Amino acid sequence: MKKTTVAFLLTCSSLIWTPPTFASNSETLTLNYGVISSKAKKRIKDSYPLFSYVAKQLNHLGYSDAKINVYPTIDELVSALQRGEVDIVSSTIYPALIVKRRAQAEPFLVRWKKGEESYNSVFVTHKKNEYNDLSQLQGKVIGFEDRASTSGYFLPMVTLLSHGLEVQQLTSLQSKPDADKVGYFFFDDMLRETNEVNMTMWTAKGMVDAIAYSSSNWNNPKDTPAALKQQLHTFAHTNDYPRSIMSISHLLDPVVATQLKAILLELDQSPIGLEVLESYQETKKFSVLNNQANDLLYEAEQLLTKFDAHQ
Repeated sequence: MKKTTVAFLLTCSSLIWTPPTFASNSETLTLNYGVISSKAKKRIKDSYPLFSYVAKQLNHLGYSDAKINVYPTIDELVSALQRGEVDIVSSTIYPALIVKRRAQAEPFLVRWKKGEESYNSVFVTHKKNEYNDLSQLQGKVIGFEDRASTSGYFLPMVTLLSHGLEVQQLTSLQSKPDADKVGYFFFDDMLRETNEVNMTMWTAKGMVDAIAYSSSNWNNPKDTPAALKQQLHTFAHTNDYPRSIMSISHLLDPVVATQLKAILLELDQSPIGLEVLESYQETKKFSVLNNQANDLLYEAEQLLTKFDAHQ
């Protein structure tokens, strides 16, 4: 029996997978989905079933299948959107604001990723510190996950800034901030592998005064093991924000965009829809951006300029 080979095209900017195509008498369209990730094969595997299904629901508009485009950086995703190579994007708040600003990709749905409509970031410290206010971080050091993280950097940073606190980036663990400033560093600059377990371990051992990450990580024993959590406590948190945002390219035909939105909103109403949602990182459903979500997006967008000054 002749075996069919599925080819992966690896470029310096992205990993793109196109399923096998077959000859057709008429040209068909492909729905292009874009996502930022360092785990390209995993994102392709968990995203393709849903977007392939959705594309087939757009058959009456000429669509036949989907293509999953995985980009390692926000800059490469923005470039792809500007070139018209991506139709729809899933991301957290920070990348959603960036692609809106630089590529005119508009937020249009909330994705309930891992069953969550919204989440926040929590500030965590060792119990012995007895912090109960963000101002107590002045003269102290907080560790952030990485520069691209929404919950592990963007949200906590804009919260510090909105409280009127001055921040100071540290270049080494031996450095100390000025007494009236909050010092910060990035774990991915210090560790070969950055994850929430390492972050909580550093906090439990007193190697850093505080950390910040998502409430989902704090509540997940895989990310915050019980033995470490017993030594820690949360002393502040950010506002709640949508867990994940679906943004749509301004270059996509408005008729297609309207149909696409309707299909995504109805997925949780059928057995096959629920099945492809589950495969898509345990997504519960999609919902419209209500007034509260739009207000939070606007608030975050206003803070983006102040945040950019510290990049």
